[in-house]
Amino acid sequence: MNTNMQNHEKISFILNELITNHSTTAIQEVFSNEYIVHTSKKDYQGHKIIIKWAKDLHNFLADLKIVKIQFLVQTEEFIVWKRTLRGKIKPSKNKNLKPGKSIQWDEMIVSKFKNGFITEEWNNSEFLGALISKQN
Repeated sequence: MNTNMQNHEKISFILNELITNHSTTAIQEVFSNEYIVHTSKKDYQGHKIIIKWAKDLHNFLADLKIVKIQFLVQTEEFIVWKRTLRGKIKPSKNKNLKPGKSIQWDEMIVSKFKNGFITEEWNNSEFLGALISKQN
């Protein structure tokens, strides 16, 4: 990764690494060791949650793609952004999920930067809503 990247370029870079390239090796280049993410259910800390999130998405969905990244508000310390992802449900033990069905969902993220690293994020995902609504 180019160390002179702007913060929004770091977000695009790491999302491409995690989703498109199926690679988690650049996590430590973008996320601080004290990284924490706040979701609607609970807070998670460390790089392991990023690795688990990427692995779970790829295990659950085929043809995972980044549809769009929108940077909505940017300051030196914060970026408010939205990502749209799409994938096809892989076969699983869950009989309620139709294999091959394509789902697309949005996630709204606020990323906080310090010393060039993402230190904290707030994530609101529509993944479960998209998954459930597509099954009817």
